[in-house]
Amino acid sequence: MKRAELEAKLQGIENAKEIIDFVMSENGKDIEAHKAAKEKAEAEIKELETKLSEFAEFTPEKVAAFKEFNPEEYEMLKKFKADTETAQEFAKKEDVAMKILSDKGFGAKAAKLILKAERDSVNGIEIDDSGTAKNADEFFEPIGKNYADFATQTEQGGAQAATPPAPTAQKSETLASAVAEKMGILK
Repeated sequence: MKRAELEAKLQGIENAKEIIDFVMSENGKDIEAHKAAKEKAEAEIKELETKLSEFAEFTPEKVAAFKEFNPEEYEMLKKFKADTETAQEFAKKEDVAMKILSDKGFGAKAAKLILKAERDSVNGIEIDDSGTAKNADEFFEPIGKNYADFATQTEQGGAQAATPPAPTAQKSETLASAVAEKMGILK
């Protein structure tokens, strides 16, 4: 619609200029509203085309597989995954706990028994990125008190070089000399 066309149609009408201004103003508002609606629709089309392209890989076979989806089986798989991850995390903590107990003088068998009894303590171990316990002392303190009798740390070493053992005289021992010594006959 053009202003000149309206002026030609409304010749001779007293307030034609005001009517033309009003009609042109309203027409301009309508045009802008339609432009905005068109831009919004184009944006929605573009978004839908993007989403549609994401689903292009779904073949009829895949769709059929989704239709056969069993929610109970999915929940069982999720639980299995969570249980497996928990078990793997516990195994890491148990390995660290075994190392701590080994370093503190506990044999492998004793350490395994202790770790079975102290499962909650093992779960409380915090492991850093390098695979060592952040709270090793906190973990070991109650175990060291409660299971100290199970530690079998032995020290190995020979005689000190500064103080060698005194030589002892070797005497030949026979059955008769051993009996005589026991009876107090020989000294």
